[in-house]
Amino acid sequence: MMGGLCSQLAALLLLLVVLPSPAHGAEESQDQTVFSRIIGGQDAQKGRWPWQVSVQKYDDKKHEYDHICGGSLISAQWVVSAAHCFHPPVSPAQYRVVLGAHQLLPLSPKPVLAEVQKIIPHPRYNRTSFVADVALVRLKEPVKSTFIRPISLPGASHQFRVGKKCWVTGWGNVEVTKPLQPPQTLQQLAVPIISTADCNKRYNTLNPRSPLGPERIKTSMICAGYMDMGSPKGFCKGDSGGPLACEQGGTWYLAGVVSWFLTRKVSGIVCSHPKFPGVFTRVTAYDSWIQEHVKGVGPLPALLQLH
Repeated sequence: MMGGLCSQLAALLLLLVVLPSPAHGAEESQDQTVFSRIIGGQDAQKGRWPWQVSVQKYDDKKHEYDHICGGSLISAQWVVSAAHCFHPPVSPAQYRVVLGAHQLLPLSPKPVLAEVQKIIPHPRYNRTSFVADVALVRLKEPVKSTFIRPISLPGASHQFRVGKKCWVTGWGNVEVTKPLQPPQTLQQLAVPIISTADCNKRYNTLNPRSPLGPERIKTSMICAGYMDMGSPKGFCKGDSGGPLACEQGGTWYLAGVVSWFLTRKVSGIVCSHPKFPGVFTRVTAYDSWIQEHVKGVGPLPALLQLH
């Protein structure tokens, strides 16, 4: 999770992770938009984030599952993740969800390995604007565990104040070409929420004439992270779909879903950009769609929260 210059091979990896994006027309600044990982964080305590899941996809060549994204358990049988994690679409049988893990290599403690029954990307997901970058994953069987807990959905009217410190977690790379090293301990990073206006103001310095207009950060998105940091603290490839978790009144809420982040490319070397915050899908904006499928999921009693 520590920042720093990435290797020369990063240019090759970037071809795999760059999206069609607002940054696409700004080659003169060499800014690129990529899916998210955590940088500058720290090892999480075992059991601290009991809703965190690893979304894994089967690799036919290696004959094993690879971690591709994070996600959040919101009920006994449903997980929220990012829509881009499942593009292009393949059979749900190619995926599994790992719940209750603290380390991925080897899987520890003994996790729950859940088969996937159905994947439902939001029907308005847009790969260019990042609007509706959210997906629901239905597990084949309900999770039964004493140490795995769902995170609460905030409801459509819930507000998260600007400046509030929340937490983003995941197992993503520590640099663009440097994966999290074994035993791949879950990482965490505290990030403040940034207003949509300030976030747009910062991203508009990138390319004010973007075809997406001056408000590329939509009201259905939420920004969190750091601007003008001397060293990068943010998210990039590998932690997409994971939670932005905010505690209020003894309950932990899923405020956002990790969606995208900006990096800077200079002379072929790709580094995390220290001046642009991360962008998340705002969960409150999709409450009715989630409830339509999941039905009746609300805040959990405070006694179920482990923090």
